[in-house]
Amino acid sequence: MKTKKRSVVEWAMHYRQVIILITCCLMAFGVYGLSEMKKNEFPDFTIRQGVVAAVYPGATAAEMEEQVAKPLENYIFSYKEVKKAKTHSTCKDGMVIIQVQLNDDLNNKDEFWSKFKHGVGQFKSELPQGVLAVQVMDDFGDTSALLVTMESGDKTYRELNTYMDGLKDRLRRIESVGRLNTYGMQQEQISIYLDSDRLSHYEINDQTLAITLFTKGFTTTAGRIKTDDYISPVYIAKSLNTLRDVQEMIVYSDPMGNTVRLKDIARVVKEYPVPESVITNNGKKCLLLSVEMKKDKNIVRMGNEVKEVLAEYEKTLPSDVQLFKITDQSKVVNDSVITFLKELLIAVIAVIIVVMLLMPFRVAMVAASTIPVTIFISLGLFYAFGIELNTVTLAALIVTLGMIVDNSIVIIDSYLEKISEGMSRWHASIESATHFFKSIFSATLAISITFFPFLFTMTGMTHDFLMSFPWATTLILMISLLVAELLVPFLQFYFIRKPVKSEFPEGGKKKFSFLDSLQTGYNWLLDKCFAYPRITIGLGVLSVVVGIVLVGSLPQKLMPTAERDQFAVEIYMPTGTAVEKTTQVADSLEHILRQDSRVLSVASFKGTSSPRFQNSYAPQMGGSNFAQFIVNTTGVDATLELLDEYTPRYSGYFPEAVVRFKQLGYSEAVNPVEVRISGDSLSVLKDEADRIVEILRTMPELELVRTNFNEPLAATRIELDEDESIRLGITNASLETALAMRYGSGFPVATAWEGDYDINIVLKSTKADSARYQDLGDERIAASGGLATVPLRQIAKIVPVWNDGQIVRRNGIRTITVMAEVGREINVMNATAKVQEKLSGLSLPEGVTLTYGGELEENEEQMPNIMAGLCIAVVIIFFILLWHFKRISTAVMMLMCLTLCLFGTAVGILIQGVDFGVTCVLGIVSLMGILVRNGIIMIDYAEELRNNERMTAHQAIYHSAQRRMRPIFLTSAAASMGVIPMILGGSGLWMPMGTVIFYGTLITMVFILTVMPVCYWLMMSGTTRKRSRSAKLELE
Repeated sequence: MKTKKRSVVEWAMHYRQVIILITCCLMAFGVYGLSEMKKNEFPDFTIRQGVVAAVYPGATAAEMEEQVAKPLENYIFSYKEVKKAKTHSTCKDGMVIIQVQLNDDLNNKDEFWSKFKHGVGQFKSELPQGVLAVQVMDDFGDTSALLVTMESGDKTYRELNTYMDGLKDRLRRIESVGRLNTYGMQQEQISIYLDSDRLSHYEINDQTLAITLFTKGFTTTAGRIKTDDYISPVYIAKSLNTLRDVQEMIVYSDPMGNTVRLKDIARVVKEYPVPESVITNNGKKCLLLSVEMKKDKNIVRMGNEVKEVLAEYEKTLPSDVQLFKITDQSKVVNDSVITFLKELLIAVIAVIIVVMLLMPFRVAMVAASTIPVTIFISLGLFYAFGIELNTVTLAALIVTLGMIVDNSIVIIDSYLEKISEGMSRWHASIESATHFFKSIFSATLAISITFFPFLFTMTGMTHDFLMSFPWATTLILMISLLVAELLVPFLQFYFIRKPVKSEFPEGGKKKFSFLDSLQTGYNWLLDKCFAYPRITIGLGVLSVVVGIVLVGSLPQKLMPTAERDQFAVEIYMPTGTAVEKTTQVADSLEHILRQDSRVLSVASFKGTSSPRFQNSYAPQMGGSNFAQFIVNTTGVDATLELLDEYTPRYSGYFPEAVVRFKQLGYSEAVNPVEVRISGDSLSVLKDEADRIVEILRTMPELELVRTNFNEPLAATRIELDEDESIRLGITNASLETALAMRYGSGFPVATAWEGDYDINIVLKSTKADSARYQDLGDERIAASGGLATVPLRQIAKIVPVWNDGQIVRRNGIRTITVMAEVGREINVMNATAKVQEKLSGLSLPEGVTLTYGGELEENEEQMPNIMAGLCIAVVIIFFILLWHFKRISTAVMMLMCLTLCLFGTAVGILIQGVDFGVTCVLGIVSLMGILVRNGIIMIDYAEELRNNERMTAHQAIYHSAQRRMRPIFLTSAAASMGVIPMILGGSGLWMPMGTVIFYGTLITMVFILTVMPVCYWLMMSGTTRKRSRSAKLELE
């Protein structure tokens, strides 16, 4: 006799010890994986940005645009990988900075930048000869894991740098530490302050002196002595090694033996020059160390190792030298992971409590036990497959938490039904799991696979952000399916030995049961729905229409702000402002901030900007008129309080300064609101920009309305008298060199070395850092080969002029951007819509176009992709339903019922007051999956009753709805309870998703249990006879 082949479920029951052993091993591996796996706050973003900077001394902003920016743009745009619409150039005095944006679908950016650097290096020869350098910075998107300051009130920068080198040597021993960069170093120099009267007295030309110093400091090969059996190199001892060497250098001697030394005609000192940029922390001078992490390393582990090194090294430092962590991404990640793990634990407890309150203790314990089993096995597989633990994968765990227990509840409910009908526990356990396998597999597939379309439709940072969510969700749900099918059958067989009965005390009254009362109420409601089908369907259609209207009117915000105990401050002064004046304003505001007890530290960057310390906050382009703070606070609430208090008070507090208080966020938009005016004529663009600025400043929603062209730059133009200058042998180049030596920051002529410490030797004038406009005309210029000097006014006309301080080009076209901020409580998209309404009637001159940037541009780029992903998810769900039911009409009916989730989504968002963003869409997809699962459970049973019991569509769906109400209610309650920690956590990123799932699941459940049965009845009425005829045909 042939032995009947065991099913997989029966095999798992028979070899239960093996299943339990495998389960325990996988759970243990999950516990190990939790401690060892890579952790991060967010998935790794690919920041597809770079910077090309070209330096052309002596060129105005207009000349930089025409001679450098345009040719460079044309070359850059020849690369198909470059996203032209987002590539923009900023032309300043003597410099052009081009921010290059790459296409969102570019994956191997390193390969592109390597090719691009090589090409730009070759292209430089086609630019004007005066262009000193063209540099490509492809590390613009690299983010610092830690920013550490080394500060002291007494030590010099050189001493601090020595200590910093020692720290870097120790940090390099940590395997996960990547690049280490030091910022804020002020280099000593030997300054030679020339005395023009003494130079004239000795008839020494400053240019001749510069050449002499250059040749003294120049180093090259002196050859070698070669014999038949040995080669010996020859070295020339350097003449300039110390300050005294420079002072004592002979610059003139006559035949009589008289000599003139450099100290006789100049003041030679060793000093720190007037800085072009300064970094301080809490008012103390400091050096800043940026610590980056190698790819695919554990940032939490690296952070702990770095902290150990810092603690040990600080013990070796003098008492007046301190180390301070300004930003610590490892702490942010660790806190974030701990917070999410707490929320996960709360969610687990909440789901278990709900299940235990609504079900008998033994039944509840079997269902709830699947939660820790699934979670720990999933964590182990995360570790095995290299899926890091971050807020996205943790969110997947929390979102699926309620769904984990759903499959088990359905199987246990069926098991209880079967043993109450007299089936043996062994066979009931096997039958319940095998009978529902197709249903729960289709439902699980519908929830998990529908997230994958977003990986194909989304682009850029949003795509990188969502990358791990579908994989994590699918893995967790598939593990829960296997646990329900392989482990739960034995658990329910072993622990649940009797069917659930209504308990009556002897002689008495029935004990209260919430589920029984709920069932009674639902039976009454279902009778009413079937009695008034048109009203039921009408209410369902009305809910869909209202849902569509409400969803369309919801405030939108693609990516929210971040919850941080820090914020940034940006200070913009007028173009041309000296760094000393910028420092005065920055120091005043810093002093105000540090008086507040909620502020822990203020790191100040004057004349420069901080390195990138958060992925979405790009470094600003520094300059003498710019300053930036990183402000650390006592907590997230303190950050919000400070922003609310200080933004209106100090944004326009300082004359001439624009102060921008910046809350950190996840949006790529540089400014919330941007209006761009593009065209060829700068004068026309400026006029139109001024008109728009006036209009926007009347809007109460907007703050800090300004443009990116900045103020004009006051300059001096020297026009040589050609006849006179040629007669005296003065050329443009010699005049530029002479004035640069006297009015520049210094003319480097040589370098002295003290070990590995280089000291520049610089020729300067006393007017280098302090001069008046009138001094220029009196300046003596060498003539006739240096034999005589003449005042500048004799050979040239000196004209004060106003130049454009900054010219900005976007996509190769001159573009002025009008920028504005909005208050924290104001929705940016709503404010932008009002701006569009205000400007809709604006008539623009011919050749001038108006477009919008900011968050609106980001929304318009990504929302169509998100909606496309949503549509593809719906199509996938349709084919899953078609595969499951093998009937188009049933699949179409359920697809139409998906719209029932819109009303619950909109109501939840309105109640919680959150914005509709990318995570809301993920919540809707989850909601659709839950709806499909509950629909499959109900309709499968109805189809079974029609086929086996020969019931009509009305009878079948009526009995099915009554029977499946309990598992649908239990699974919906579990799914909604699981996301409560997300809502209570208040995260701007995940609270909207939790809101959609919580409210949407509970509200949509009502429609599933009322509208869907009636809809099925009406659509399937009359199909019984058709099925009978079909069955007869198959028998012929």
